[in-house]
Parts: sequence; structure tokens; C-alpha cells
Amino acid sequence: MKRYHLLWSQQQLKLSNLLLSRKSAWLLAWLLGQVTAIASIALLALSGWFITAAGLAGIISLATAYTFNYFTPAGVIRLLAIVRTAGRYGERLGSHDAVLGLLADLRSGLFSRLAAGKQQQQNSMRQMHSLLSDIELLNNWPLNVVLPWLWALIMLLCILCLTIIVADRKLALYLSIPLLLATVVIPVVAALYGQSWGKQQTGLAEKRRTALLQPLEAITALLQWQQWSRFATIFHAEDEYYVTGQLHQQQLAGRVVLLQQLLLAVAVAVLLWQGSELLESQKLSAAMLLALVLAIFGFAELVLVLGMNMMTYGLCQAACARLNTIVPEQTVEVTEKQTLPAKLRLQADALQARWPDALNGAENISFNLVNGDILLLQGVSGAGKSTLLAVLAGELEPSGGQLCCNQQPFSVWQWQGEIGYLAQQLDIFDLTLAENLRLGKADASEDELWSVLSCVGLAVWAENQPQLLDTPLGEYGAAVSGGQARRIALARLLLRPYKILILDEPFAGIDEQTQTELAATLQQHQQHGILIVASHQANPWPDAQILSIN
Repeated sequence: MKRYHLLWSQQQLKLSNLLLSRKSAWLLAWLLGQVTAIASIALLALSGWFITAAGLAGIISLATAYTFNYFTPAGVIRLLAIVRTAGRYGERLGSHDAVLGLLADLRSGLFSRLAAGKQQQQNSMRQMHSLLSDIELLNNWPLNVVLPWLWALIMLLCILCLTIIVADRKLALYLSIPLLLATVVIPVVAALYGQSWGKQQTGLAEKRRTALLQPLEAITALLQWQQWSRFATIFHAEDEYYVTGQLHQQQLAGRVVLLQQLLLAVAVAVLLWQGSELLESQKLSAAMLLALVLAIFGFAELVLVLGMNMMTYGLCQAACARLNTIVPEQTVEVTEKQTLPAKLRLQADALQARWPDALNGAENISFNLVNGDILLLQGVSGAGKSTLLAVLAGELEPSGGQLCCNQQPFSVWQWQGEIGYLAQQLDIFDLTLAENLRLGKADASEDELWSVLSCVGLAVWAENQPQLLDTPLGEYGAAVSGGQARRIALARLLLRPYKILILDEPFAGIDEQTQTELAATLQQHQQHGILIVASHQANPWPDAQILSIN
């Protein structure tokens, strides 16, 4: 079983499963962190005991000062300092390794399940802007909640056991009340409150993000029509709600931490009160009493972290719930796909498809294609050409009719790596021209890159660039025009053959001569496969099948 399958071992993603995929890594991180915590508090307590005991030995008499064992405590103090430093460094490495591993498992598991269910995949596309942030947020659950709580609880037991050993059970019982309240009760109550706050704050963050991103997509038109100020006002209002919620959360966290500090102060007061009685009865030394006080001071660092992370649990629960709305509760069974044969017969009979919430779509589509055929889709904008291409590319499930390949349902075949798709939404990355092209074929030579650039009419443009193939294209292809970006994406597809090549407006923005040459190249490239093109241009292939979509 793959690691990420453990995260969904109970059909839905749960916070309790986040430690399952990397058990050894989290165990190592916990162990190193626990050793660091013990060494840190022991170093503080032992140093206080050593200084006090050595001072008292010198005050009592000179003979006692000479006979006092300075070397063993000093050696232990040095050892604890080394263990603390090494443990802290190791814990950072171990926890980061576990976090990165969990992040990889979450992404692999989620996207593999999305790929197994087409309808869920479409829902995820509409929520992609918050999907990755939800995945990364879940890392906080083991790192900022589970591990700190375990460290604090174990150190609490160590302090109480030490108190029983060096003093008595009565003092340990008195200490346990404020310490348990500060370590367990207050953080648990705060975490339960944080559940509802996390859901509320997540909703505010989503409204704020939507109020910002949606107008930005049409900023030019809004500025032209002098409507930008209205949308800016809406965003500022949502931003104020969100910031107000964040400030409220910080105030609550501050109150929780203050309450924990008061409880820890009560614990110190109880220790001094009961410890003074034990001093009088000589059941406890002054040096050991100071060591216990300093141990509580060191323990405070672990406890206060729990209060500061009080809202993490609620945020993680909200993120987990959102991811479960994308991935269905039922178990996704991945069936073995069939390998495609050399000869294909692609058939559609009364095919219908529509994007969720779309007003229009592809209706009553029928065709019959074999190797070497070209299908040209023509029709007015909004008729459903791109929707049909998305179905053929496997990105959208048809809502009616049949789509078959070699007399079997389209979904039973293994299409990964066999379909090339140039969609309306392009994927041009902040890489060089060569690196963007080699996403289509990693081992493509420079001669191959120049060849495909020539096919799409960009060779002369690339030769005129100072850096040639090393020309940076910018984020989302910002350094080139929209037409150039489209032809670069098309050139990337031409680096390797596909069983089916699907192109949405491949001739947009090019002159008639380049269009003719590109059409011949595409026909030659797909002579052993199927070519499906949606275009508003005139038909460049006399023998192509034309399908009008109205």
C-alpha cells in the first residue's frame, strides 16, 4: 500500500490519520524533541541546584566547600547543554523531513483520488486557489499541536515524579492541579472554541480572496467603465471583517496565555508555600526547592506554546472538512486500464456534455474517426466546442450519450500520455523557452526544439532573441504575447506523437501562409493518429470531417 493511501484509510481524510503515512519520521521528530525538552529543563534545574548547593557549601564551612563534588554536576551540565543543542538541531531536521513527507503524501493522495473521479476533479478545479493552502495548513496539526502537547504532557509527568522523589506526594498532588489546568484543560477548551472560529475565519478568508481575485480578472474593463472603486470598496469591507477576526483571535490567544501564566504562577506559589514547610522539617533542601522552581519556569515555555496555537486545531479541522467535500466519502476503486491498440476507432453517439453551472454545452454530438482522420469542429463562440474537447481530453465526464473507442467505453482505456491537448487555458511557466518546450519531451535535443519552433512560425523570433533558447518567458508567459504563448504550447505538443491530438484554436494569431504550413505539419504529425481541431478559421484540410456545432 502506498503511503498516501493510509491518510484515507477510513474513506475520509481525518486529522488522526496525518501521522500514519510517516510514522517513523514523526516518531523520530517526537523523540528528538522530547530529549531536547528534557535536556533544556534539566539543564536549568540542575544549574540552579548546583549554584545554590555550591554556594551553601561555601557558606556553611570551608571544609564543606573543599569536599563538595563540583566535577560531576559540572560534567552533567555540559552534557545536557550538548544534548540540548544537538537535540534541537536534530528535531528541526526530523520534523521538517516529516512535514515535507506529509505534504508530499497529502498532495499525491488527494490528486490521485481526484484523478480517479471526474466529477470530483471538476469541483476541485473551481476551488484550486484554496486547495493547496488547505493541504499545507494540515501540516500544522502534527507539528504545532500533537508534538508540543506530547512534549508538554511527558514533561509534566517528569516534574511530578521528580517532586515525589525529592519531596513528597502531597506537594506533587498540589502542583498537579494548576499544572494540569494550564497544560490540558485550558488548551483543550481553547481548541474546542477554535473549531467554530476556524470555520468562521475560513469563510471570511474565502470571501476576501474572492472579492479580490474576481475583479482583478476584469480590471481593465472595470477601470474603463469606472466601476473599479465599487469593487474595491467591497474588498475593503471583506478585508476589514477578516482582519477584525484575526485581531479577535490574537486577543483570545493572549488571554489564554495570560491565564496559563497565572496558573503557572500559582504552581510556583504552591511550591514555595509547601516547600517552605518541607525546608523546616528538613525533608527538602533549598537547592532542590530552587531546582523545582526553575523546572517549572522551563516547563512554561512548552505550556505557553499550546495556548498560542489554540486556533490551529480549528483551522486544521476546517481545512480537512473542505478537502473531504472535494474527495467523496465512498472509497474510490481504481480499476486497471486497458492498453490502447495501434489502430483506433473513436465513436460518439448523441454525446452531451456541460460544465457545472454552465448555461450552454455540447449537445447531440456524433462522429466516427479512425487513424489518420481529421475532425474539424466549427461553430459560433459558446456553442460547446471547447466543452466537447474537454470531454475528449478526459477532463469532463459526458452528461449523456456514448463515447467509445474500439467498441468499448472511453473510460476503460489507458489514455495517460496518449492524448495531447492544447486548451484555451495555457500552461506557460516562469522558465526558459527551452525548459518550457522540454516539458513535452524531457530529452528533446536543440535541433528538435528549433524544428518545432519552425513548424509554429517562431524560429525567426527565437533566433532574434539575445538568449535564443534560453530566453526567459516570465510568470504565466508574461514576457511574450498571447499568440506567441499559444504557439509555444503547441510546439511543446509537437515534440512527440500522440494517439489523439486535440487542439483548441491552434491557428489563432498567425498569418495565412503560416496557417497553411502549420496545417500540413499537423496532418503529417498525426498521420498515424487522430487529429481533432476546434477553429474559427477556414478549413485548411480538404479531406477533413467537418462537424458544425450550433
